[in-house]
Amino acid sequence: MTLLQRLPTIRAKLGSVIVIAVGLTLAFVYLILGYVLHVFQIREHLWELLFAGALGAGVALVIARWVARGMTQPLRDMARAVRRMEMGDYGQRVHTDSVDEVGQLAQAFNRMSAELEQVERLRRELVANVGHELKTPISALRAHLENLLDGVERPDPATLQVMLAQSERLGRLVDQLLDLSRLESGELPLRREEVALGPLVEEVLSEIRVARPDAGVELERRIAPDLPPVLADRERIHQVLFNLLDNAVRFTPAGGRVTVSAEGRDGVVDVRVADTGPGIPPEHLPRLFERFYRVDPARSAREGGTGIGLAICRSVVEAHGGRIWAESVPGEGSVFTFELPVAPATETRR
Repeated sequence: MTLLQRLPTIRAKLGSVIVIAVGLTLAFVYLILGYVLHVFQIREHLWELLFAGALGAGVALVIARWVARGMTQPLRDMARAVRRMEMGDYGQRVHTDSVDEVGQLAQAFNRMSAELEQVERLRRELVANVGHELKTPISALRAHLENLLDGVERPDPATLQVMLAQSERLGRLVDQLLDLSRLESGELPLRREEVALGPLVEEVLSEIRVARPDAGVELERRIAPDLPPVLADRERIHQVLFNLLDNAVRFTPAGGRVTVSAEGRDGVVDVRVADTGPGIPPEHLPRLFERFYRVDPARSAREGGTGIGLAICRSVVEAHGGRIWAESVPGEGSVFTFELPVAPATETRR
């Protein structure tokens, strides 16, 4: 450890460097003037030289400490902010107008602090939402079981069907949480292959018709026969299409229409799911793909939604190197679009 490293503060280090530099400079000048140029006799003016050197070093030290205080203020602010962040306060920021390395460090610290604050907010929301979503079916199952034990209800098919629906909802929520966790951590490998979107969309539409036979919504497919296949994991894209179509059917009133279309452009295929539902207010669009975010929480929970489907869609599409977004006009409907890469062999043939 060097001598400067033993000093406790940057101001002390900077002051020491300046004092040493001033002292050495004065000594060098006096030696040249006294011994080389013989301007004066050093012995005759020794005390004056020592006094001038001490005065110069003292003035330099005062100026250095004053300058260093302003230079190191952001560093002291960051040290205090870090101590507060250790206690869980991630709202700390460092204010500085400096554009040097210290200012750049302060800006990087602020960005890191903002990201940590966002992560902490999402963590708290996730814990609260997971707790709420798990509590709802568990409470319903507990109530039915208590009623059965007390003789208030009989184990007839209707009661058992309600209990089964709640247990299925609970299992679906756990499965989706596990899928989302694996997707976001990259632990879920994608089995990429050439996928023809036409047959896949028709398969998903058939499943939606079976799952929601009483929806009263017209399902339409508009996919050209010569649409190039995409390079994707078929099961995961099936999951994305099912989630988007299921949401569209659930939020489209009877007599409405849900349309699936796709078109190629610049090496990708855009897949669109459009509905004629009530639409989504503009302020909700930026947060649609967040976990557990719902535009209408009461309706989503009532119809069995978990609030994770769109988050899974985003993770799957981004894992394929694409992106997903939503557009909506309130009162006219919504359009969800995601893009997938065209299979390389197909792109070469084209």
